[in-house]
Amino acid sequence: MTQSSPPLVLPPGLTRAIATLHDKDQHRLDNTVTRLHTTVRRYIALAEHIAEAQQAQARLLLIGGNPADVLRITSEVPRRHVQALRLDGVSIDHLVDLYPHCHLVVGNDTGLTHLAAMACSQNGSSPPVVGLYSRHSHSKWRTGLPHHHAVATDLSDRMHQGDLCPVRDAIAPDTDVHMDAFPPAVLAQVCLELLNGVRQ
Repeated sequence: MTQSSPPLVLPPGLTRAIATLHDKDQHRLDNTVTRLHTTVRRYIALAEHIAEAQQAQARLLLIGGNPADVLRITSEVPRRHVQALRLDGVSIDHLVDLYPHCHLVVGNDTGLTHLAAMACSQNGSSPPVVGLYSRHSHSKWRTGLPHHHAVATDLSDRMHQGDLCPVRDAIAPDTDVHMDAFPPAVLAQVCLELLNGVRQ
């Protein structure tokens, strides 16, 4: 059975603004929204792979932003092994307190992933943090902490090897590289090794 994405609800003002966009810009916006929905599904699929391998129920927190800075918690459609909550508008202070209570943090190359790597509990422990690097050098943006790991595309590794930046050095990627470069099943294997202490 195929799971469909929940409908995207836009405020009337934004809907009117979108209607005035040129076709090219509307297409770019559609691609971005589709990519966001796809990314959520990929994180859920990752959690499903991990839960099935551990023969356990997984609780997945999807951390998102909210331009209105209003806390909003919604539930994703339940899966066989995964309960997913989407948290939008959580303050940085609360995230710093939340991250150390997680068993694993996986995120794309953003400040929230870096924050997760820096957050620790009162006893100094931190969960493994896996940063997903599709465009930028993984070595430049990791914190250097032993529990902060990187999974990188070939482009990210080329940026690392040459001390390059796709923005600063105006390097166009060979392909349109996004988070879909990280298959959930392959990423789950990396995460399981970290959770089981095989990978340090």
